[in-house]
Amino acid sequence: MEVAVGVVNLKMQLAGFNAPLTIVIDAFDESFNGAVWLLVSFGVVCFIAFMTLKSGKGNFMTEHPQTIPAVK
Repeated sequence: MEVAVGVVNLKMQLAGFNAPLTIVIDAFDESFNGAVWLLVSFGVVCFIAFMTLKSGKGNFMTEHPQTIPAVK
């Protein structure tokens, strides 16, 4: 049963990924340039959002001194 649910979920995820790209490709007269630029722009937005994150917390080892690191 779990395998069937996983297969259905995988196919729905793939459809959700492919549908917007197909729409963009159709909008740019069957050219992949629009889809590539769309993915690049999303990547840039995600990178900028990631670089502006601030946790306001200290180092993990200063917060949890009882934790022993696995590798030095």
